[in-house]
Amino acid sequence: MDISIYKLKTKFQNLLMPICKKLVKLKITPNQITVTTVLLNIIFTGIIHKFSNFTYLFLIVPIFLFLRMALNALDGMIANKFNQKTKIGVFYNEAGDVISDTVFFYVFLKVIGINEVYNLLFIFLSALSEYIGVIAVMVDNKRHYEGPMGKSDRAFLISLLAIIYFFIGNQYFDYILILAIILLIFTIYNRIKSSLKGE
Repeated sequence: MDISIYKLKTKFQNLLMPICKKLVKLKITPNQITVTTVLLNIIFTGIIHKFSNFTYLFLIVPIFLFLRMALNALDGMIANKFNQKTKIGVFYNEAGDVISDTVFFYVFLKVIGINEVYNLLFIFLSALSEYIGVIAVMVDNKRHYEGPMGKSDRAFLISLLAIIYFFIGNQYFDYILILAIILLIFTIYNRIKSSLKGE
């Protein structure tokens, strides 16, 4: 069964359409948004690492990840709906997402005290799940985003951990990561299965 926040994509894009149109009028390109998003991600990650003792920062994490998700949606909307797709943009988009996730997740999970092995395994499987989603194009000509632990779901999980950490600390976080790792394995399975079926 495929359950994922990604299924809300269409409604989310509809909410962003007015902003999207304004960005197009300003001649902002999808690639500019993608590169800016990666740079903002690296900067915010540095802030989290440097000032992790200021726990109020963790309340900003959900806001930042929502902003990042919106920017990721906007670059795709401008590219697809306003005929601004470029070949290099595909590389920017896919590589940018993996770089952003890897950098932020590793630092964030390390700062909140997650076991290093679970941290690295979570990051590896996250990257692998996206890789599987991309190479599925060679099987059925379609990029796959199945859950239950897709990109949006991981952002939600990290946001939830940040809020919990601010209020009560990191008790049981390792167990939550183990569950997330299991869900990532199911995600990879779902993407392969769906691709082979041509769904």
